Amino acid sequence: MKKSLYFILCFAFLNVLYAMDEEVIVTSSLGGATLAEIDSPIFVITGDDINYTGSTNLGDSIDYLLGVNSSGFGPGVGQPIIRGMGGTRVRILSNGKLVRDVSGLGSDHLNDVDVNDLQQIEVVRGPSSLLYSNGTMGGIINIVDQTIANKDFEGNDFNIGLERQTANMGTTGSFSYKGNVGGINLTYALKEVNFESHEVPSGAIIHEGSPEAETTLANSDLATFSQKFGLSTIEDWGYFGFSLGKIENTYGIAFHGEEEEHEGEEEHEERIQADTSSENVTIEGAVTNLSGLDKLSYFFQANDYSFTEGHVELHHEEEGEEEEEEHGPTTFTNESFEFGMKLDIGNQDGGNRQNVTINVSQEDVAIIGEEAFMKPVDSQMLSVGYFICRELDVVDLDFGVRLDQVNRDGAIGNTLHDISESDLSTALTMGWDLDNNVGLTLGISSVARAPSEIELFMNGTHLAAARNEFGSVNLESERSNNLDFSVSYENDGYFVNASVYANAVDNYIYIKNRGTVTSGRPNVDYKQADADFNGYEVEVGRSFTTNNGDFVISYGRDEVVGTFSSGGNVPRITPIKNVYRFALEQEDVTYDIKVMDIQKEDDIGFGESLTDGYTMVDFDIRRSFAIGSDEELVLSVFGRNLMDEKARNHTSFVKNEVPLAGRNFGIKLNFNF
Repeated sequence: MKKSLYFILCFAFLNVLYAMDEEVIVTSSLGGATLAEIDSPIFVITGDDINYTGSTNLGDSIDYLLGVNSSGFGPGVGQPIIRGMGGTRVRILSNGKLVRDVSGLGSDHLNDVDVNDLQQIEVVRGPSSLLYSNGTMGGIINIVDQTIANKDFEGNDFNIGLERQTANMGTTGSFSYKGNVGGINLTYALKEVNFESHEVPSGAIIHEGSPEAETTLANSDLATFSQKFGLSTIEDWGYFGFSLGKIENTYGIAFHGEEEEHEGEEEHEERIQADTSSENVTIEGAVTNLSGLDKLSYFFQANDYSFTEGHVELHHEEEGEEEEEEHGPTTFTNESFEFGMKLDIGNQDGGNRQNVTINVSQEDVAIIGEEAFMKPVDSQMLSVGYFICRELDVVDLDFGVRLDQVNRDGAIGNTLHDISESDLSTALTMGWDLDNNVGLTLGISSVARAPSEIELFMNGTHLAAARNEFGSVNLESERSNNLDFSVSYENDGYFVNASVYANAVDNYIYIKNRGTVTSGRPNVDYKQADADFNGYEVEVGRSFTTNNGDFVISYGRDEVVGTFSSGGNVPRITPIKNVYRFALEQEDVTYDIKVMDIQKEDDIGFGESLTDGYTMVDFDIRRSFAIGSDEELVLSVFGRNLMDEKARNHTSFVKNEVPLAGRNFGIKLNFNF
């Protein structure tokens, strides 16, 4: 009854409906085709839906999509999960290039992405993402902007944005420019975010099994400053450009495994603070009409990333002032470069797309300081892939094959190890357009993933997770053998999209508890076992067109079940999710509301506890005002967690200590001229 009341309340409040994102007819940057031409499951979130709504982390901005969830570690950190797969099984891309940070080394590490002034976000679910060159067994999330333009801009476009939120007393300011000056395309964008600690419902925070009456999640603040600059020139022979990007973050880590050591000490407080800094240089271009080739695309990218986690003690003096003292910082670094090349073969517009890709990368990851639980690791990676798309009379075929060579040099203790893996991955998707507006898609894939640095060489105390973790150099590559079947139907305003998949993962890597404790923390090992991930996503809805605008109502549901072949549940599997979405889109006004019902998760793994369900109600209202002939003011009003639910993320390592944020309202102004 309670959930039904939420449904009726939301429907009556706006009386509006809106389409799901996968219905937007736009072009995917991943393959250059429109969504109507893509057979594999893909979502595209438009830039307006990102740029004109409330600022949040990457995971929270996409977790309403079916098959997609987020593993949180406070409001600033939200690592995406796709169909039960997380960590390095999901690749985060920026304009098709892998984002190289240290998010895979800790659940409290954020993804180093700049979500300011975006063109779109693309999400591909499952191993079929291999068909987009950089795909992997979980899926990919590609963040697309126009920092390096491959088409000439017309005129000059400026944007100034201002934002305010209530739950964190947060303020955001942004600026962006796109234009063509003397035949050179120029872009520049910056964004500054300042969020204080987030409010949470009373009793939502649980420490050692007991709820607390606190209404503010301490150390959940976030400050971000990002900027990016690019230029490009477009000629008859193709284009060439480069970009510079820099992102700095400072945020509090809302819970840390070492906090228990200071309980009962009133003379000082301890704050765990993370400071990140990244600099990225990208050179990119393409040459067309070469002998035997339709186009040759290439890029070179160098990245320098650091993440420093420090303990700051706040000493209270007699005058009431606070004196900060920082000690024992730990720094995670990732220095990398990557070169990539794609050769388009044949007529890419004639339904017979073929390309060959080559990627070479070097990545050096190190941890320095008191909590250095892993020795430095040097990785070299080579990938060679072949991809083809054929549009036949009866069926559309997409096929990809990729060979990955991964070498990692690291150490456990004083013993050096040189780990080498060679993996062949393949994916085939077949699509049929039947009569009566029915489309069918069958995907078959076998995709491998080499063990990550932390899974191989972890050897010490991981305080963020409050345990002692130990990797193994004997781990083998995981292999996902996936079967995916989808059906779509659209007629007279009604639409249905449904997918069912079976994903058998050989040598699935997971954390297993030894059953022993050292220094008050459990000892765990990275182990392997065969596992099965079976699930589905289904969405039904109807669209209407009236004098008041375009209305759409939709209902979606997803579920994934993860079990080990020998018995037992895979830990931290995402719970069942129901999504109700409605909106009205008029010429200058958009109303959008989402009701996300997360069910109780009681299919738990060893050592886990069940997680109660919750219902999240969000809304967005956006209106544009024309000012003069070329100027526009866009006013956005949004609300999150309207019912102030006590919500916690089952996939989070700190779900009890770090619940989701409480009720939040915000307003955002964007001035385009």
